[in-house]
Amino acid sequence: MKQNDLPPVSLMNNQSDAVQYGETNIEYQRKVLKYITEIGSSLRLDMNADTLFKRVSEAICTALRFRYSVLYISDGAGYFRACATAGEGPDKEEYLQQHPLPDTVVAQLISEEYRMSESYFIPAEAPLWKNDHINSFFVLPVELSESSILYEERQVSSNRIWQAEDLLVVPLVSGDNTLLGFLTPDAPLDGLRPTYETLSFLELFANQAAVVIEGARLYEEAQRNSEERAALIEIGRVLSAPEALRDLDTVYQTIYEQVKRVMPADAFFVIRYLHQKNALMIDYFIDEEVSYPPFEFQHFPANMKKLLFEERQGYMFSCEQEYKHFLNVEAPEIDGNLFGSMRPSQSFLFVPIHYGETPIGLLSAQSYQPDAYTRRHLEMLKEISIQAGIAITNARLNSELRDALKQAQESDQLKNHFLMTASHELRTPLTAIQGYLELLGAFGELVDEEAKLRFLTNARRACEELVLLLGNVMDTSRVDQDGVSLNLGPVKVINTVQLILEILEPTTTREKRPVEVRIPDDLYVWVDDLRLRQILLNLVGNALKYTPAFSKIEITAKRVDGDTLNERPLSPHGHHLDTACDQFVIIAVKDWGPGIGAQDQGRLFTKFMRLDSALNSIQRGAGLGLYLCRQLTEAMDGRIWVESQGIPGEGSTFVVALPRYTDKDEISGQLCNLDLT
Repeated sequence: MKQNDLPPVSLMNNQSDAVQYGETNIEYQRKVLKYITEIGSSLRLDMNADTLFKRVSEAICTALRFRYSVLYISDGAGYFRACATAGEGPDKEEYLQQHPLPDTVVAQLISEEYRMSESYFIPAEAPLWKNDHINSFFVLPVELSESSILYEERQVSSNRIWQAEDLLVVPLVSGDNTLLGFLTPDAPLDGLRPTYETLSFLELFANQAAVVIEGARLYEEAQRNSEERAALIEIGRVLSAPEALRDLDTVYQTIYEQVKRVMPADAFFVIRYLHQKNALMIDYFIDEEVSYPPFEFQHFPANMKKLLFEERQGYMFSCEQEYKHFLNVEAPEIDGNLFGSMRPSQSFLFVPIHYGETPIGLLSAQSYQPDAYTRRHLEMLKEISIQAGIAITNARLNSELRDALKQAQESDQLKNHFLMTASHELRTPLTAIQGYLELLGAFGELVDEEAKLRFLTNARRACEELVLLLGNVMDTSRVDQDGVSLNLGPVKVINTVQLILEILEPTTTREKRPVEVRIPDDLYVWVDDLRLRQILLNLVGNALKYTPAFSKIEITAKRVDGDTLNERPLSPHGHHLDTACDQFVIIAVKDWGPGIGAQDQGRLFTKFMRLDSALNSIQRGAGLGLYLCRQLTEAMDGRIWVESQGIPGEGSTFVVALPRYTDKDEISGQLCNLDLT
C-alpha cells in the first residue's frame, strides 16, 4: 500500500482500521527514511551543478510523493533562480527560469506568519496571493491528485485538502545559517496539505541536500579558481612570447579561448580606440565560433566614451532590455547596429583596456542567454583587460619600430636609387651640351651654318631637358617640405592644352606625331594655371617619350559630376574626393604605346618610380614627374589615375579630374577641334 492510498484518520470506520493505518504508516516512514538516506549518500560534491540540482528536485518528488517540485538557488546578486524542476513541462520550466524571484519577494514568502516547523506554508487563501506581482513569478500545477478530488467528494474539511494555489517553501540553509535556496514541492499525491510529520521528512532531506549543495558550490569555486589561474597563466605565457609582438591575432585568439574557459562567450570582441579619428576599430570579433575580419564601428555611444575615458569598473547587462536602456539616448534603433550572426545578444560584459592612464580600447564578452554573467565574471574580464592592454601596447610599439626601420631602409634605398638615377640622367644632357660645344670650338670654322644651327638646337634641347629634370627635383622638394603654394583662378582648358602643344611642337613635328584634341571651348577649371601646365607637360611629355614615333596622342576633356566621379574604381594610391565642389572636368591624355600592367599601376605615382621598361629605354627621367603630378592635382582638390589593360598597342590613358569653374556671363559654348600633325 502506498501513502497516497491511505485515507486520513477521520475517514476510518473503526479502531481496527486505525491500527492498520498506524502500522502501515510506520512502515512507510521507515521506507522514506531509508530512501532519503540513500539519496543523500548518492549526492556527491564532484557532481556537475546542474546534475546535482536535478537529482535533488527529482528526489524530493520520489521520496515524499509530490507531483512537482522546483529548486531555487541564490545567485548572490539579489535573486533566487529556478535551477531545476521535476514534473514540470518544458514551457513552464522555461517560464520559471526567465522569472527569478527577487530577494524582496522571497522575504515575503518566508515571513513568520507562514512558518510551519522550519519551513513555510502559504495557503491558497493567504492575502499574499492577491498581489498580482507576486503571482507573476509562479505557475499553477496542471492537475491535482486523485486523492484531493476524492477528499472533496467525501466533503473532508477544505483546510486539510491541498489547493492549486498552495505553496510550500522548504529552506536550504548553509552551515553558517545563510539561505542557499529553497525547494517548493507541489501537488502531493496524497492530496493533503503538509503535516509536521511530512515537514520533518522534507526538512531532513533538505538539510542533507543543503550540505551537499554547499560543498558542491565550494568545490566548484575551487575548480573555478583553478581555471581562472590557469587562464591567466596561459594568457601571460602567450603574451610574453616573442611572437606576441608580431602577431596580435594569435594573442587575441588566446585571450578568447581562455575567456571561454571561465565564462560564457558566444560572441567576443577586442575593440581598439582610434585616437586620431575618435572612433572604434573592432580588431578581433568572433561570433559562435566564426571569426570576422576587422572593421571600423561607426556608432560610438556617449556612455561607451564614458566607460573608456572615465570609468574603470566595466559594465554588466543581464538582458537586452538593460543594454537598450543603457543606450537609449544615443541608439534607440540598436537592431540597426547588429553584425556577425545578426542575433541580438542577451547578456553583455564590457571592460575598458588601459595602459597606464591611456585608453586603448574595450573587451566585450556576450551571450545569447539572459543572466549569463555574474560580478565575478566581470572582475575576471577586468584582470584579462590589464594583460590585453600590455600586449596591445607592446605590439603597437614593436610595429611602429619595425615600420620606422623599414622606412629608414626604404629611404636609404631611395636615396641611393635617386643619386644613381639623377647622376645618370643629369650626365646625359650635360654630355650632349659639352659635346656640341667642343665640336663648335674645335671645328667651328670648318662646319657650315646649317650644321652649326643643328648643333646649337640640339644643345638647347639638352639644356631644356636638364632644366625640366632639375625643376621636377626642386618642385618635389618644395612640395614635400613646404606644401604647394597655389594661385587659384579660372583657367580655360583648351588654352592651356594649346600652350603645352606649342612647347612640345618640335618633338611632335620631328616624330610626325598626330595629336588629336577634342575639348569643348567652354570648359574652365578652378586651378593654378602654372601648376596645370606643369601637370599636362609631364603627362603629354611622357606620352611622347614612352610610345613609338608616328603613334597618335589624343587629348580630351569633358564635364562630370562628383557622384559619377567617385563611382569610378580607385587606383591603389587614389582617394575619393572630399570637396564642396560637385562639378568636375576630366582631362584625359591617351597614347597607343605598350600599356602599363595592373601590377605596376599602383607604383606609378610614387616618388623616384620608374618602370623596368623605362629604366632600360633611352628615355631619361628622375622618376618624379608622376609623383609631382599627383601631389599638385590633389592640392587643387582633384584626382589623377591611369587606365590601361597592359596590352601593347592599346596604350594607356592618364586622367586628371579637377574642379570645374562656371560663369554663364563670360563663357561661350563653342567646341574647339584641333588636329595637330
